[in-house]
Amino acid sequence: MQFNGLLFFVIVICVGYLSVKSRLVPESATDVLPPLLLNVCFPAMLFTNFAGTDIQELIGVGVPTVIATLVFCLLPFFVSIALFRRVDADRRPILRYLSGIGNNSFVCIPLLSLFLSPNEMTVVFIHGAVVDFLIWGIHHQVFLGSSGSARRDIVRKVLLTPNLIAVAAGVLCSVFAVRLPEFLTDTLESIAAAVSPIALLFIGMLICRYGLFGWIKSRTAILYSLWKVLALPCIVFGALYFILPLKTACILAIALGSPAPITAVLWAKQYGKDTKLAVDCLIPSTILYFAVMGTVLALLLKSGVIGG
Repeated sequence: MQFNGLLFFVIVICVGYLSVKSRLVPESATDVLPPLLLNVCFPAMLFTNFAGTDIQELIGVGVPTVIATLVFCLLPFFVSIALFRRVDADRRPILRYLSGIGNNSFVCIPLLSLFLSPNEMTVVFIHGAVVDFLIWGIHHQVFLGSSGSARRDIVRKVLLTPNLIAVAAGVLCSVFAVRLPEFLTDTLESIAAAVSPIALLFIGMLICRYGLFGWIKSRTAILYSLWKVLALPCIVFGALYFILPLKTACILAIALGSPAPITAVLWAKQYGKDTKLAVDCLIPSTILYFAVMGTVLALLLKSGVIGG
């Protein structure tokens, strides 16, 4: 089943690539799909997951997941402040953003959902909610600046992000044992099921738009991909192995090793930063993540560490 799922990944990415290459779909579709995924499909997935999770289990896995995510997302960010202080202004915020934030919605969740049970996916969703908070609470400010209007926009983004609202609503339903009508639950689950296809189509379209091998001469992109997908997960696992259950440590290490986020490209375009750098880091880190973590997840499933 997992092998068929990985074939599905490859095929849908190719369909996205060819649909733009053959002009069946306009290139501008790459500007439309991210809001649809992040503001509609992904919140539906988060709500249905949290609403169906036992509150005791949610607390049990939630607290260590929140702490681990905060530590291993913020530490690289603070290190990057000193590390990239002399880098050009149009590259500095991108490198700081990429250092600790990964592509949770478009890559991590679709891949891990092939191998993990619904209960195990709760760790991934909690991790994603914390990352979402950090994205709008810290990193967006780096791109916008620190004016009063920027701070107000950040507060609004943090409080009104559809993903965080969906998580809060799902947790409340779990706490108070609220059960939605069956037709509404079925509708939300159908919308949530579109997450993987839309995310993979978008990746294929993005590769067509910017080129598959444009990064190959970028030393920064290659070093970043090796850091984010290989080195950081090893560091995370080494630290969490002695603190958390083996399964949770593995899942968090894989989630925190997710590749460069799509928002880096979108924000770079929107705020006049180095878009090519963002794209150069996105494509190789995504390819490496699928190859490495797909293999790791298959081995963990075969050994019985995950999937239960």
